[in-house]
Amino acid sequence: MAAVQGIMARAAQEGRQVLFEFEVYQILEEIGIQVPRHVFVASPEELELSALEDFGSDVVLKIVSPQIAHKQKLGGVKVIHSWRAVELKRVMEEMSREVLSHFPEQPPHIAGFLLVEFMHYTPSLGRETMIGFREDREFGPVLLLSKGGDDAEFFAQHYDAANLVLPPLSPEQALSFVAELKIAKKFIQLNKPQYIELLADALYKVSQLVSACSSLAPEDGLWRLEALDLNPLVLTADERLVALDGYAEFSPPQPRPPAAVNTQNLAYFFRPQSIAVVGVSAQMSRPSMAREIAKLLHGLGHKRLFLVNPRGGSLEINGEHHVLYRSFQEIPEPVDLVVYAAPLASAAQFVEELRGRAQAVIVISGLPADLEYAEFVRQMDAVRPVDLRIMGPNCMGVYAAPRGLSPGVNTLFIEERRLGLKHSPRSNAVLLSQSGALALTTIDQMKEGRLFKAIVSFGNKYDVQITDLVAYFAQDEEIQLISLYLEGLSPGEGRLFFDLAQELDKPLVVYKSGRTETGARAAASHTAAMSGNYAVFQAACAQAGIVLADRLEDYYDYIKAFSLLAAKKPKGNKVAVVVNAGFESAVAGDSLHLLQPAALTEKTRRRLRELDEHGLVDLSTALLDVTPIADDRLFASFVEEVLADPGVDGVVVGIVPHSNALKSTPDTCQEQDSMAHLLVDLAQRTDKPLVVSVNGGRYFHDFAARMEAGGLPVYHNIRAAVRALEVFASYHLQSAQGRQFS
Repeated sequence: MAAVQGIMARAAQEGRQVLFEFEVYQILEEIGIQVPRHVFVASPEELELSALEDFGSDVVLKIVSPQIAHKQKLGGVKVIHSWRAVELKRVMEEMSREVLSHFPEQPPHIAGFLLVEFMHYTPSLGRETMIGFREDREFGPVLLLSKGGDDAEFFAQHYDAANLVLPPLSPEQALSFVAELKIAKKFIQLNKPQYIELLADALYKVSQLVSACSSLAPEDGLWRLEALDLNPLVLTADERLVALDGYAEFSPPQPRPPAAVNTQNLAYFFRPQSIAVVGVSAQMSRPSMAREIAKLLHGLGHKRLFLVNPRGGSLEINGEHHVLYRSFQEIPEPVDLVVYAAPLASAAQFVEELRGRAQAVIVISGLPADLEYAEFVRQMDAVRPVDLRIMGPNCMGVYAAPRGLSPGVNTLFIEERRLGLKHSPRSNAVLLSQSGALALTTIDQMKEGRLFKAIVSFGNKYDVQITDLVAYFAQDEEIQLISLYLEGLSPGEGRLFFDLAQELDKPLVVYKSGRTETGARAAASHTAAMSGNYAVFQAACAQAGIVLADRLEDYYDYIKAFSLLAAKKPKGNKVAVVVNAGFESAVAGDSLHLLQPAALTEKTRRRLRELDEHGLVDLSTALLDVTPIADDRLFASFVEEVLADPGVDGVVVGIVPHSNALKSTPDTCQEQDSMAHLLVDLAQRTDKPLVVSVNGGRYFHDFAARMEAGGLPVYHNIRAAVRALEVFASYHLQSAQGRQFS
C-alpha cells in the first residue's frame, strides 16, 4: 500500500484532508477495482485531445475543488455528447462561472477539471451499488454496501437499510456476506450469479485497503483513511463492475490507542479471602448500603471481614460483634477486596491510601452532582496504583456463588428476603450488567431456575471493562453462558469486544439499550459512556456470532434457554410440538422458521395411534394437539414418544393449564404423577432440548416454577417458547458449521 500512502501524503502537502476524485481512482486502480478512463487538467488550456482518443463520443466533465463535495447540485457535473475540442473548453469555462456564482463572498478554489469516460449502463435496481466505509467511534472501520445512485440515502432510510460488516474480510467471508443480501436474490432470479462474485470481490478489495490504511493498520506512522464512498459502482453493459465516482477523507499519522484485555487481579472480586467494607454505619435507624453488604458477607461465612467507619465503634451482626475501624490504615493486614460505599468525593484520596494494601476495589457510590465524570477520572488516574483493579463507580458490585474453599461474595446490598438470590449445582451462567437495577430484575425473572453462578454490576467502568469481564469468564470452565446488558461502549472498546467475541467458544447473549437518540442520551447520563450507532452494533453481533436480543423480554427468554439447555445442543432443525389447545398448535406452526416439523417415523406413529385412546389427535403432522381431555400421564406419554423419535431434534410443549384433566393447581402440581414432575423426569432422561409454554395466569405460577426448578425452560406463551428454541438451535447449528453472518 506504499502507493496509496504516497497519494495521501502528497494531498496533505497541499493542505488537504480530502482526496480529489482522480486520486481516489488511482487508489482503486492500485487495489484492482476498475474505474473509467479519465484525465485531469488544471485549466482548459492544458487539455490535449490525444488524451481523449479512447473515450468514445461522450464524456463526463466534473469540476475539481477541495471545498466542493456535492458538485452536481452546483452545476459541477455535465455529460457532453458527441464532444468537440472547442466545445469542451467552452463548457469548462461556463462550468467554472456557474459553480463560482453560488459563492459570491468566499469563492472556492477550482483546482481543475476531470474528464471521465461515459459509461453505458442501465440505472436499475441492482445495477447501481455503493461500497464505502467510515470510522465508528466504538468499533473502528465499518464497511457499507447498499443500493447506489442519487437516491441511495433515501432508499436506505425508507426501503432497505445499508448492509454493514466489519473488516477484515477474507474472500470467502465477503462472498458469504454478499450472497445473503436481498439484492443477491435478484441476481439469482436474473440468472446472473456472477454479479454476486463481482460485488464480493470489490468488497474484499476495499476491506484489504481499509485494513491496511485505517485505525486497523498493524503499525503506526501511516496516513489513515477515515471515510470512503464509491457511489455508484455500476454493472456496465459489457458486465464489468466499475466505480464511477469516489470520495475519500484521510488524516495524518497518529499513534494507535492501546487496546488490550486486562484480566489481572479480577479473581479477587469473586474469590477473595479477606474483605473490607468502607462506609458502614452503626446507626440502625439510618439506611446504610455498606451495612447491608456487611450483613450479606457475614452471612456467607467470611471470617476476615473488616468494617470501616470514621466514628469507630462496633456493629453487631447475628450476635457477633465487628469492630468499626476509623480508617482503612487501622486494619491490621492487607485485604484482597475493598467495597467502598462512602461518599465519592473522597474516593481518589482513599484509593491512594490502598497502595500495597489491597488488590481490588468495588466503588458502589455514584458521582455527586458537583463532580463531573471527567474530573473523577483525572483524579483517579493521578493516584491509582497500577495493579489495583477498580470496578465502578455507580454500581452494585458482584455476586459469586461459593466455590471450593471460597465462601462466595455478595455486595448487591439488597436483603436476601427481598432479592431471593439462590444458586444450585446446575448454576452455569454469569450476568454482566451495566445497570444494577436491570441485574435485579433479571435475577427476579430467573429466580426459580437458579441460573447464575456469578453476577456483575459494573456501572461506569472506570477501570474494569466489559471486555475484561468477558475474557475472564470465557476462561471459567464452570460458566457455560455469558449474558450481558449494555448501555454504552468506550471509544475503541467495541472493536476489542468484537474481536474477543469471535474467539469465544461459549454463547454470549446481549441486550443493548440506547439504540435511539433519546435512549442514547439517557444511557449517557446514566453511565457516562455515550451509545453509538446501534446498526453497527447489530452488524458486529451478527458477524461475531453474538446472540443479540431485540427486546428485553427476549433477553430474559434467551438466557433461560441457553443456561438450562446448555448440555442439550440440537443435532438438527426438526422439531415436534405437543399441545393441549388447537390454537397453540397453529401459532407454533406459524412461529417456525429455521426449525421445521419433523417427519415422524412409522414406529412413532404406530405408538401414538395406540396412545390416542379418544381418536382425537391428528397424527399426520408432528404438530400434535392432544386436546384438553388428555391427563398428565397421557400428555407426557405423547411427549415421551416424539422425544424418542430419531428424526426429532427438539420438542416444544404447550400447556394451557386450566384443563381439569391436569394436576396444575398449587395443591396438585407437586404430586409425583403431575405433569410438572413427569416433564422434568423426561427432560432429565433425554439429550434433546425440551422447552415448555404455560399459558396461564398467576394461579399457575407454582406449576411453572416446579418445572423450571427441575431444569426446564418455561415460557408464558407458545410463541416465546418456539422463538427461544429457534435462537438456541440456530446458534449451535451455525457454530457447528462455522458462524457466518447470521
